[in-house]
Amino acid sequence: MPVPRVALLAALCALTFFAGLGRPAITDSDEAYYAETAREMVERDDWVTPYYNGQFRFEKPVLYYWLAALAYLAAGVGEGAARFPSACAGLVLVLTTYACARRWYDPATALLAGAITATSFGYVAVAHQAVPDLLLACFITLGTWTAHEALIGRRPAGSDGARRWWLLASGAALAGAFLTKGPVGVVLPLAVVGPLAIWHMWADRGRVSLGPALGRLAGDVALLVGVSLLLTAPWFAAMTSVHGVAYLDRFFIGENLQRFATDRYNAPRPLWYYLPIVAGGLLPWSPLLLLWCRPLVRVVRRMRHIQPVEIWLAVWACAPILFYSISIGKQPRYILPVLPPLAILLARTLVTRLWPADGVTGATRQRVIAVAGVLSGAVVIALGLFVYRAQDLIAGVSSTSVALAVSGLVASGGAVIVVALSRGQHRLPHAIVAAAIVSTLTAQYVVLSRPGSEPVEDMAALVRAAGPPDLPYGRYGVFVRNLVFYTGRPHVELSSVDQVMTFMRSIDPVLSVVTGAHLEQMLEAGLELHELGRVSYLNTGNLNFRTLLRPDPDTELQTVVLVSNRPSPGVSSSAGSVTP
Repeated sequence: MPVPRVALLAALCALTFFAGLGRPAITDSDEAYYAETAREMVERDDWVTPYYNGQFRFEKPVLYYWLAALAYLAAGVGEGAARFPSACAGLVLVLTTYACARRWYDPATALLAGAITATSFGYVAVAHQAVPDLLLACFITLGTWTAHEALIGRRPAGSDGARRWWLLASGAALAGAFLTKGPVGVVLPLAVVGPLAIWHMWADRGRVSLGPALGRLAGDVALLVGVSLLLTAPWFAAMTSVHGVAYLDRFFIGENLQRFATDRYNAPRPLWYYLPIVAGGLLPWSPLLLLWCRPLVRVVRRMRHIQPVEIWLAVWACAPILFYSISIGKQPRYILPVLPPLAILLARTLVTRLWPADGVTGATRQRVIAVAGVLSGAVVIALGLFVYRAQDLIAGVSSTSVALAVSGLVASGGAVIVVALSRGQHRLPHAIVAAAIVSTLTAQYVVLSRPGSEPVEDMAALVRAAGPPDLPYGRYGVFVRNLVFYTGRPHVELSSVDQVMTFMRSIDPVLSVVTGAHLEQMLEAGLELHELGRVSYLNTGNLNFRTLLRPDPDTELQTVVLVSNRPSPGVSSSAGSVTP
């Protein structure tokens, strides 16, 4: 890899993936599971069995926990360390996309493909979360590409040694994917490379004897599988020795097969669910997919032949979409492995359209590029308007900061539109990259970050101040997953108001964290409680398009209250009794 291009992509990732990793607080979402489990791994010094809230956590394999725990040991327990493995996975994914595109196309396509990957909103958002999905996408992408190079890629005579190195790299990547999230890390690369390998052998049947080809393929697959098993089996064997064969049944059947084939974990969603998710994940680049309309029509009319590399990338992009579309359990982050091949295809289209070899850009091409660029810029401007409308939800951030952020978004989006409509359309990718950077920094340092401590940290401080470390506390309806990360002590799981009331009637001192609405219900039921403090809370982990479109502080901002069933020795004098 040319160092200047790699350094440029690394610098871009520093702005989009690594900037602001320590803010906001760990959200009340899936990332709290991984951040807290890694913290308990360090605290217990148990590197085999994952724990969350003091209980076994068998839902996912161990690799992300290991990486986050190592980050804790190096930098201390904190939000940035918890998210650091995800951001690093994003960097490796960008460089892998660059290397693949450079090998299959040219340096210009490679650099642009890496830039698209580094600035797509889907990757940027997940890189700032302590979840394993970007790490999984990284390993799947690396495993798919290296397996393709070993089994299908153009190889000169006598390159068996090079093929084995590709296979070793692929086996290690598939092992990493398996240890990150389970069998899907192997199934997806197989779904891509398997059909391509069969097609490749069939196409070569006139030049190469089928028997030797099958024998070589079997040997290659055996090496790949052997490397993967060598790296993955030890941890699963250790877990089985500690927790028995029941663990394997729980993990492979309950957490994988049932998650894929039943609605036990996720409500059923339509087959087309991932199409808008892919378009949203590629923003602000997805409007440029309009450039594919005319080439696709020409392919359908047989006026244009598809190149082998285009077939490879198309299969690579379509296989994950088909796989996850037929799944019952669907989540937006699952589809991340589809973005690298789309980024490469889009980069190639932009290079040939914006910088044609003959130096001539047709009028039709100019119009399509202009429309796509205007749409891309309009997306960024719309983000600025959403931030302006949602400023009542951004607690603690000054109106000046909001105004500057909105101005930056509108200006950068407007710059994209101006470039798209000008004679300098060849600078459109540069303008979109700049707008994506502005969008990312705005989100991290204005929308998702408030000065000082955050509500969950304030509530954790109240819990710690309310009594000794062994004082039991429960929570219901809010801070479901992330409060334990900040208190550093397990909580009692409460799943209904009735359970909270039963818990608070304990003869021993106990605490509960509840919403203001649930507190009113308990007071109306005649329960006498002592309020120890309250905070106003916006769950940034659940922000969605509807929230930005119609921001309503009365709906989105929650009042969270810490209550006790009796006065606590650690309570400040401002605490008081709450009665109906």
